[in-house]
Amino acid sequence: MFCVTGKAAQYQAANRTITGTEIVVSQEHCHSCQTCLTACPLYGRCSAAGDCSIQSIAAQACITCGACLQSCPGKVVEYQDDIQRFLQDLIAGTPISLLVAPAVQRHFPDYRQVFGFLKTLGVVSFYNVLLRADITLWAYLKVLRRKENTPFISSPCAAVTSYIMKHAPALKKHLMPVYSPLICSGIYLKKYRNVPEKLAFLSPCIAKRSELRQNRPNHTGVDYNITIGRLKQYLLHAGIDVSNYEPVDFSDSREGGGQTLNAYGGISECLSAQFPQGHYRKLSGTGSVYSFLDDYQSALAAGDRLPTLLEVYNCAAGCDNGTGVGVYPDNLVTEACHHIAPEQARNVEATFQYFDRSLHLSDFIWKL
Repeated sequence: MFCVTGKAAQYQAANRTITGTEIVVSQEHCHSCQTCLTACPLYGRCSAAGDCSIQSIAAQACITCGACLQSCPGKVVEYQDDIQRFLQDLIAGTPISLLVAPAVQRHFPDYRQVFGFLKTLGVVSFYNVLLRADITLWAYLKVLRRKENTPFISSPCAAVTSYIMKHAPALKKHLMPVYSPLICSGIYLKKYRNVPEKLAFLSPCIAKRSELRQNRPNHTGVDYNITIGRLKQYLLHAGIDVSNYEPVDFSDSREGGGQTLNAYGGISECLSAQFPQGHYRKLSGTGSVYSFLDDYQSALAAGDRLPTLLEVYNCAAGCDNGTGVGVYPDNLVTEACHHIAPEQARNVEATFQYFDRSLHLSDFIWKL
């Protein structure tokens, strides 16, 4: 444990070595049962190459899908995020605002009081990433209309994107070249809202840390990935009762939940209303996604007809039940949106027209 000095001397958090990889294996306690390896989607690749251990994968080829973490019977496979660095920088007086994933409201029913506690540590403001998903969907639609005959693969999932970039090079040109809602949020807040402080992300996903590291040279403005699971551990170990803190709301709460993902429940559902001539397919789960992407490469080589957009996610139960949420609460309910009112499509169209006038598409497109 490390003790924080100064204005928050009463708070403590677990001490973890900060390195450039997310998956950390305790070799001292590992029994070499290889359960983690057989769960890893890269196992076949590394065994064919003759160098196959979870340590070597974590150090070189890992996509941070979390399969090893979830399958290890001895719980000796761990992950690290940026909570320690985040807390240390706050205590040092670094101004930081927090971007918040939709999953936070599901895993912290008292999330406003969690914000209240974080405010006492020095967090400046809290921003809802769901709002900026509208920008991501706007950029997707622009790309689809400009390249109508090109099949694309969605890019919000950091683990899936990492797999394509590292292990499926033939798919790179089919990866949707639009930043995730997280990165779009950072770009928007920094460039268009002139938010001066650093940005951190309160996240359900351990792979977002590698996404931030990959994009950091491009000045997207987001510097920390703090997982929901690690924040839960921190509050528990430090004995923090958030009910003692005044509730604090999102700084952008008056803007609602956005017009796209919040209303439609998914990328494909929204795009199909705006781009009905497209064909869409959704797929999720570590056990199926990566083998499907290998088949997708074969289909491309064979010239087979592919969907306009393949929407893929590493986690079978969706981002709200991501790899970084810790123990799933029994009462977690994933809401699905049905019966979209006809006027919703008009609302989305009006929002996108506003973006046409006020945003530069190139800001939200990444270069391979």
